[in-house]
Amino acid sequence: MNEFVERRANPQEAGWHLKKEVNLSIIISIIGVGVACVTGYTDLKRDIALIKADAAVLHQRDSAIEISTKEAIRELQGAMLRMESKLDRLIERQK
Repeated sequence: MNEFVERRANPQEAGWHLKKEVNLSIIISIIGVGVACVTGYTDLKRDIALIKADAAVLHQRDSAIEISTKEAIRELQGAMLRMESKLDRLIERQK
């Protein structure tokens, strides 16, 4: 009765092995991750398209503002020149 029997070791399973069973929870998790990735990708593409459209609108608005600002500056310069000539005439009258 001096024989030692190792009950934990199974002589047939030596080394690494993979189980062939797949749990339903793993399948559902993988499908869920796949759906989340596709949804996230489509949302990201939609957001990028919206940002590009906003950038185009902002560029048009900036161009319009720049044109109107230049026109306003020209009008102010004209008004300043008219005021300057009126002041010169007023000064000459007083002399």
